[in-house]
Amino acid sequence: MKSVRFYTYLFAFLFLSAGCTPLKNSHFSEFLSLKYEVPECNTTYTYNSTTTLFGTAKFIKRGVNLVTQFETVSGAQVLKLKNMTQGDPLAEPLPIKFAEIAVYNAQNEIVQCGKTNASGDLKGMDASSNLLIPAKAGKYTVRVLARINHGLSRVTVNTVIKQDKYTNEVYYISTVANSNAVDDSNVTLTAFARQTDSLGVEGGAFNILNSIFTSYEFLNANVSTDPISCLNNKFNVFWKLGFNPAQYVYPDKQPGLLPTSTFYDQNIQSLFIAGGKLGNFSFEAAAHFDDYVIIHELAHHIENVCGSLITPGGSHYIITRTDPRLAWAEGWANYFAAQVMHDSIIKINPEFSPKMAATGITDTNWTYLFASEGFSDSLQNIGSGSGFMFDLKKPGNNPDSWQVGSYIGQPFDKVDPTRFPGEGHFREGAITRGIFKLANNCGSNCISGPRIFFDKIWQAMDKIRGIGQSNFTFKSSADFMERLRQIVTPGLWAPYKTFNELATSEALHLFKDGAFTAASVNKWVPYGTYLTNFTAGACAAGTFHIEPRVDDPVLTGTNSDQRYSNHFYTVDFSLLAGLDEISVTFIPNGGTPTEFDILLFEEGYLFNGDYLCPSFASDGTTCTTSYVASRSTNANVVKSDRRSGSISTKVIRDLRLLNPNKRYLLNIRAYTANKSINSTTDYTYQIRNQNGDNICPAP
Repeated sequence: MKSVRFYTYLFAFLFLSAGCTPLKNSHFSEFLSLKYEVPECNTTYTYNSTTTLFGTAKFIKRGVNLVTQFETVSGAQVLKLKNMTQGDPLAEPLPIKFAEIAVYNAQNEIVQCGKTNASGDLKGMDASSNLLIPAKAGKYTVRVLARINHGLSRVTVNTVIKQDKYTNEVYYISTVANSNAVDDSNVTLTAFARQTDSLGVEGGAFNILNSIFTSYEFLNANVSTDPISCLNNKFNVFWKLGFNPAQYVYPDKQPGLLPTSTFYDQNIQSLFIAGGKLGNFSFEAAAHFDDYVIIHELAHHIENVCGSLITPGGSHYIITRTDPRLAWAEGWANYFAAQVMHDSIIKINPEFSPKMAATGITDTNWTYLFASEGFSDSLQNIGSGSGFMFDLKKPGNNPDSWQVGSYIGQPFDKVDPTRFPGEGHFREGAITRGIFKLANNCGSNCISGPRIFFDKIWQAMDKIRGIGQSNFTFKSSADFMERLRQIVTPGLWAPYKTFNELATSEALHLFKDGAFTAASVNKWVPYGTYLTNFTAGACAAGTFHIEPRVDDPVLTGTNSDQRYSNHFYTVDFSLLAGLDEISVTFIPNGGTPTEFDILLFEEGYLFNGDYLCPSFASDGTTCTTSYVASRSTNANVVKSDRRSGSISTKVIRDLRLLNPNKRYLLNIRAYTANKSINSTTDYTYQIRNQNGDNICPAP
């Protein structure tokens, strides 16, 4: 089943992919037919005589516990934050901002609608005037819903938090106001974070709402050029305490075997937040108080509707080079979450910076990727909280490493900018850190001069002038960085280029900066580079080399090194009229004799790996035996030549039979499955058409 979903990576050994199982619920009849979301309360009712309903609506969330240790920096011992866990609820509740209010009389009839304001005060529909109810004695039920439809200056925040996708029940908190028809009334509504205070832990729903609202506020304040009205349409979020939304995806799997997942579903443009598993959320992964995770998944939606989300989705590990489309999508989402929290931490967790300072850490800003599993609570005597994080300020050649789980001690996407230029484009962790360091003055490993403001980063991402434009059918962070370079303007790019090529950088080198070219010999080609013309002579771009490397040793499966053993070109028939055949000839320049293949992928492809798993466990994702080498192709390969043996020229024919209105991706690949490849291995290759002309990229 091919489905584009984006799973959080909270713990690789728990839920880097999702399975499916029947919904287990004692009220299963509720799910036999779809119910509709209750209509918005958005009418101002007028009465001859009124009283004012005063009050506040607030929510409580869990904070974080800090795990610290001393590190030696320039010969001195410096206290560093090494990890975090989800901890006790915050001491002070936070305001529920601009949420919908509905007031009912004793007959359960709506008598007034309103909104909370920025302080959580109950107000009329304009979020400013008093909330007026009829001057009639009786009991009035006041509800504040986890739903916002509120216009900011440049974007409308239109989002709702619901229990599940079948009943579409909107979360709310409520209380009763007693009116004597003469005096004004006053109420307080609180959504709690502890189950001992409220079984439903409604604070989780309102925390999700707050993270989303804060993200929209950030965009409203920091994007000043291209429009962001692309975000005005309603955005649905589904979350239920103790429930794993992976059950929606694979309803035929046992719930206990499913990895816990939080994900964005591109097909229905909705976000699914993990609430735990099988009713447990004290030691299972649950994301309702994980602001970073919530905003990360929201970022996928942002790119989907304001840019173009082109990625295979699925598992991602932050420890190995991977599909550049996936690395970009996840790197963007990681960066956006970190940037929002860096700029807005006081609105998201006002205790964080004071707690950092009290611990003795001098830099109290949020500069982290973080996710938790379970929580610790001093009142409930629960100590099962754990988590993982890495500091975005760390250098690319010496990043943080996994603190828990199967990959403990494995560095988070460590790069070597000197030996492996450009490899950061294949690592989401490097992309995350790289953009963050260019956008923030955050220490010795970040940009020291003028930083690149978020408005420019937005422009390089969106569909107006960024890589969200339709000509970026196959895109990566290399495309993003090149667009950013053009938007910043070449004359002002020099310090960023220099910074990005430092030995401690994130290896996000640009092809046009010349890091891969020497005397017209090109050692790398950016992912998705367009083939643009035929010529009887040599390509103006120079001679291209491919340098095969051994498969990635960290993970099993589809591990052909996409930075070294693969080159990718976009084939657009509108640029290559009459193209019916592609042949690629490989000429050895030294090292290990290596076989090569060529594959032609369709748009939206899943990478065709060189290994297959003979048998999977019942969860559908865990391989129960060793992966075996395979030179087969998947359904996304429309043409290929994977013949084995010492064949110097590989050919694909009859391209005229393909849809001329589509773009395709030519994958030139060294076959390295279970092979030992010398690190000096190097081949020259030429791409030709059926007439023997060279097919060239733009110079």
